[in-house]
Amino acid sequence: MYMDYTKLWKLLLEKGLTKTDLMKLTGISSRVIAKLSKNETVTTDTLAKICSALTCDVTDIMACVADEAMTLYQSYKRLGSVAEETELYKVITFEQAGQAYRVYLTKRSANKGTHLHCRTDGSIVWEQLYALGGGIARPGREEYVLMRPKATKDEIAIVVIKGKPAMMVGIDDHGFVSQKGTRKSEKDILVMTEASFKLFQG
Repeated sequence: MYMDYTKLWKLLLEKGLTKTDLMKLTGISSRVIAKLSKNETVTTDTLAKICSALTCDVTDIMACVADEAMTLYQSYKRLGSVAEETELYKVITFEQAGQAYRVYLTKRSANKGTHLHCRTDGSIVWEQLYALGGGIARPGREEYVLMRPKATKDEIAIVVIKGKPAMMVGIDDHGFVSQKGTRKSEKDILVMTEASFKLFQG
C-alpha cells in the first residue's frame, strides 16, 4: 500500500492555487512538495499544515492505494532504482506484479532536430541536426551511438526518450517495438517517448 496525493493536486487546481502558493500557505519546503509529487512518505505534521491551510480533511488530499493498482509508470517512479548510469543514459530497474523491468532513460532531451535510428545491429543512434545560423553555410550535424539496450527472458527492456524527437526510425523492426506494437520475442525492446511511457499500460 502507498499514499497517493492526486487529490491534493486536483484540490489546488479547483482553488486556483499552485505548488508555490501551497508552500507559502503552509511553510513547507520545495523538498516536501517534491516528495508529495512522487507519492513518498511525509510527516503527519505536514499533512495537518496542508489540511489547515486548505480548510479540508486529510481524505480530501490523499488516498491509500494498493500496490497492485499502480500503473507501470507509477511503479517505475515509486519502486525504481538506478542499476547503471553512463553520461548518455540511466538504467532503472523495478518490478510490477512479479514482472521485472529494465528502463533505459536518456539524459538528453530530444527536440525537433533529433532523429533516432533503431539499427539492425541492436544499437540506437542519436542524430542531432542544427539549423543554419551565425554565418554557417550548412546545418550542423552530430551522430553517435546512444545505447545498445538488452532484453532478457527475466526482464522487459524499455527505452524511454526524454523530450519529443522529430523522427524515430526502425521501430517495429529489428527487435525494437513501439508502445502500440506487440513484442513477438522476449528479446524485443520497447522504445517510446517519456510522455508515451506515462500512459503505457504494458
